[in-house]
Amino acid sequence: MAEQNRQRRDEEGKKSNHAESVETGSVLWRDTFVSEEPTQERVGTADDSHGLGESKTTRELRARTKALEALTRASDLFVGLSDSVEESVHTLVTELPQWFQYPETIEVRMRVGNDLFETDGFQRTGDPLTAEARTRTGTVVSMTVVCTDQRPDTGERAWLPTERKLVEALVSLVREGIARWEIDSLKRVSDGIAVLDNDLNYTYVNQQAEQLLGQDSEELRGEYVWDVFPEAAGTIAEEKIQTALETQSPTSFERYNAEKEQWVEARIHPSNDGVIIVFSEITNKKVAERDLDHVLETTPIGIVLLDADGDITSANSRAEELLGLSRRKMDGKGYDHPDWDIWDEAGNPIPREDHPTTRVCETGETITGFTHGITLPDGSERWLSSNVAPIKTEDGPIERIIVALEDITLTKRLEQLIKTFQPVNEILNSATADEETKQAICELLTDTREYQYARVSEHTPGTASTESDLLERTGAVAANESAPLPIQSQTEVAPAEVAVETGDVQVVTRKQTDSRFDRWRAYTLDQGFQGGAIVPLQHRGRVYDLLVLYTDRGEAFGSREQTLLTTLGKRIGQVLHSLETERILHADTMTELTFESTDPASFFVSASEQLGCTIEIRDTIPASDEMFVHYASVRDASLDAFSDIAENADLTAQLRQIRHAEDPPGGDVEIGLHRQSLAQTLVTDGAVVTTDTVTDGRAEVVCEVPLGTDIGSLVTRVQESFPETTLVSKREYTPAAKSNAHAVGRVLGNIFETELTDRQQQVLRAAMYGGYFQSPRRSTATEIADALSLTQSTFSYHLRNAQQTLFERLFDQLRS
Repeated sequence: MAEQNRQRRDEEGKKSNHAESVETGSVLWRDTFVSEEPTQERVGTADDSHGLGESKTTRELRARTKALEALTRASDLFVGLSDSVEESVHTLVTELPQWFQYPETIEVRMRVGNDLFETDGFQRTGDPLTAEARTRTGTVVSMTVVCTDQRPDTGERAWLPTERKLVEALVSLVREGIARWEIDSLKRVSDGIAVLDNDLNYTYVNQQAEQLLGQDSEELRGEYVWDVFPEAAGTIAEEKIQTALETQSPTSFERYNAEKEQWVEARIHPSNDGVIIVFSEITNKKVAERDLDHVLETTPIGIVLLDADGDITSANSRAEELLGLSRRKMDGKGYDHPDWDIWDEAGNPIPREDHPTTRVCETGETITGFTHGITLPDGSERWLSSNVAPIKTEDGPIERIIVALEDITLTKRLEQLIKTFQPVNEILNSATADEETKQAICELLTDTREYQYARVSEHTPGTASTESDLLERTGAVAANESAPLPIQSQTEVAPAEVAVETGDVQVVTRKQTDSRFDRWRAYTLDQGFQGGAIVPLQHRGRVYDLLVLYTDRGEAFGSREQTLLTTLGKRIGQVLHSLETERILHADTMTELTFESTDPASFFVSASEQLGCTIEIRDTIPASDEMFVHYASVRDASLDAFSDIAENADLTAQLRQIRHAEDPPGGDVEIGLHRQSLAQTLVTDGAVVTTDTVTDGRAEVVCEVPLGTDIGSLVTRVQESFPETTLVSKREYTPAAKSNAHAVGRVLGNIFETELTDRQQQVLRAAMYGGYFQSPRRSTATEIADALSLTQSTFSYHLRNAQQTLFERLFDQLRS
């Protein structure tokens, strides 16, 4: 039915247009003015006001002639509208006074829609000529004609009947011309157009809108919109139309037609006469957006879309996570809103003019890799790398801006931590005194954004941590006066014990904690910190001290940071060990301890007793935190029998035979043990083992420690591991008093301990006792490297560097 009506209207329109092309509107009005005869009352009456003696009949005839001329001119201007509507209306208003009987006294105002056109000096007077009409689309066309020369007796102008009709005829003709122009314009529009008056009744619907609305335009005309579509009443459609009328501001909304599986966008343009609604089918656009949303939701980076003004229009889930805000809270928020707390590497706020989105808006160029920090609404901090690019229209202006966000917090934190720890290495490389070194490390660590508090707490090897060990001493450092200084913390005892026992960094943060450390976590948060860490300063399985750190960083002490802190703890522990060794070498007085043991927990004691042999352990070298490699000589027992005992002992490393002897039977071996020898226990506690011999199940171990070492604690730790062990002698001496102390030997020993790295010392000792330097070699580089868990190339590298350093320093000192 709708299609039949449409075809009928098209045919009538074609006929009407043809008729108008032959006979203009002015000709139609000519019949009205020409056929009209003067009435009797007009005949023979003169114009009293001007006293010209002219009869009314004459004036009427002349007025009709001018009216026809005016209508002919209006037809020229508005039939076909060769010029713009504004130009045609302006011309008509300017020329119109000449077609009234007293042109010099006539002023004209004409309104078309919201636009006004008037002659100079127009001022409304009494008894004006007025007419008003509306086009099919609701556009108001009105005309007001006034006379500036009023009658002295009444103050009004006496208008001729023809002049009154002329105004009405002109308004009607102009309305039809504009209506045809509007309809022709709307026909050329691909979008659907519906026009509602102020009462929300339909005044015009084009063919495209008919299809989208599913209603015939003739049936819609004059109907109240919510009577036609009651299902849309009370929805966003009614809300948006009402808002547009009240605010006189354009707006839009989208609706989905489930029956047609169709998306339609409605753009509402209000005016004083109602609203014009432009309908566009956006199904393909919505499908593309859905596909784009799917892509954005599966991408691992955050995506934020902004309009040309820099306001957020959409964001994916990853962006919500990175920015700590829901899409609802981000929608419409400007990139330069003061709530965004972003800062540079120094922690300074990034000004608007330096913001990447500002620069993109100003230059239209893409910016990549803009690195900045951001404080999230929950107070945590994150590092982001932003790529910002404009999306431009075909003619050039920026239509949208896309921002891609990547979380680089871990990488940035790692970079900052490496920068923080690098100066610590410089301090350690030049360390000469342990207390000064510890103080300098604490000061350096707190002189950054990373840590707000640091101290090194004492730890006595082999003893449990106590509250007194964790007392704040002079080494404690706070980043600033506002950071609290924990005078003591009983809550640190438990994590400190675990750190010593396991050798691992123990941490607590706002988001993570070991259930055993709940009190420590509560204490940390109460002090205003976000996290705390206890780092064991260890070397060769011995924990020397504990580094205690607190920070106000929300994302603190992750796995990578803990790895760095573990490495730092080992490096500091190595330096503390070296400083202690240095004290031993240069101590004025040493203590020599002699232990005897028959404890079968010692592998060498057990093997010696079973074989009835003598075993001399020539060196004990740490291969890892738990594994020590021993180089031993066996007498009065075959190496095969010794190997069988080792195999049955279920050792963590394989025994390797280096040299065989037949008479007496025996030889040299290399064997790795896991805390199964007295020497390993003593070395771990910092003692220097000088003699380690086991005969028929009885071991004699002689070691040296500096004067002042807690001998009681050392003996206790040895006996805890090997109960059947006794301290048989203890004597003090000065190293220079030894009868076999040769000058060159002392020089080499000093160089060995102070100039070579731990790994260089290890490979040099292993090569020596493994027979690598003998000819023929008793061990290859690969065999010794395997025992130390190294590659052959690494072993060779350290060995060459150790030899070069040892002899260069020796010759330098001999020449000096």
